Amino acid sequence: MKVTRVSLFRKEVPMLCGKFTCSVEPGVSCGEVIIIKVETDEGIIGYGEAGSAGGYPNYAHGTLASTAELIRRHLLGVDIDPTNLNAAQEKMRFMAGGNGSVKAAFDIACWDIASKSLDRPIHALLGGKLQDSLPLHRVIPIGSPDSMAKEVEAWRMEGYNTFLIKAGLGSIHQDIERIQAVLDKRLPGEEYTVDAAGRWRVDEALRVLKALKNYDFIIEQPCCTYEECLALRGRVDIPMKLDNAIHSVNDVLRAHADNACELMALKLDKLGGFTPVKLACDIIATAGMGVSLEAVWATEISAAAVIHLGMTIPPENFLTSTDLHNYSPLTVTTDDNIQVENGRMFFRDEVIGLGIDVNTEILGEPDIVLHS
Repeated sequence: MKVTRVSLFRKEVPMLCGKFTCSVEPGVSCGEVIIIKVETDEGIIGYGEAGSAGGYPNYAHGTLASTAELIRRHLLGVDIDPTNLNAAQEKMRFMAGGNGSVKAAFDIACWDIASKSLDRPIHALLGGKLQDSLPLHRVIPIGSPDSMAKEVEAWRMEGYNTFLIKAGLGSIHQDIERIQAVLDKRLPGEEYTVDAAGRWRVDEALRVLKALKNYDFIIEQPCCTYEECLALRGRVDIPMKLDNAIHSVNDVLRAHADNACELMALKLDKLGGFTPVKLACDIIATAGMGVSLEAVWATEISAAAVIHLGMTIPPENFLTSTDLHNYSPLTVTTDDNIQVENGRMFFRDEVIGLGIDVNTEILGEPDIVLHS
């Protein structure tokens, strides 16, 4: 099998809530995804996606052309069989440096093609599923203490019991007040993570965690760099999750070797797609750690990819994902096979490939088309 045509689509993904505020990007109203459509000489089509939102510019507006150029030079006209997943990943490993997102969309599309060629779901090619649905967390954007507590209450009524509280905007005293307002109304069985997205200095993180020492929660990426988080790690007694500091499988290995955290949040598009993230998840599970799995930003394409990979992770090591495609009114599929009920995400029916029917009318005309 050979790739004959690659089309790239840039789609804006508006926020359903109007504006979403976190420490990285106060008041962002729209994310963005790059969707890739890979066509083959056997008529099988695969889709992939990489996203950006706010302060996570995986795909700024100017990178569409550079992404296309990388695909043209390295992946077209070189007789790469998209069903040979190792060969495709090995080629991509050297083509884009540390930018996992450039590689992720193509990698996901190749897995879609390979599994469709075998009439199998992607999770079967990944080794088989260990769970049928994924537990979800809901992200609570930064607002007033009262509004954040009320947002938790609203999502609790929808069946969610795991929440990620955004922090890191304004003074640490404001952060403490907002976090306390939410945690003071905690119900039995609920789980909370506080995500500062790297916005606290080490001394600020120490003060925040001291003020909140009587509350039970996970702290996610409190400081900007890996080294700062590691310095904090040795001075606090609280479970730590790394997110922004994890960009590759090597970072996962380093974090485990340094005992830098108990938990990691992996983004499928940031780390490069199924191939490297499956390896990272296996390392994390083997090490007895916990993992959250999501995307930087997403339509149903990335949501489906996350479900497939998440189902292959042992439930005892899998923390949560999030249904990012439901944070926006944009839909790029003609079906509703991805379901969310009582805080869990799953496929309604048995699937082949990614398991979604992409709506080509919604995609519209591609921004860039490449031919082999």
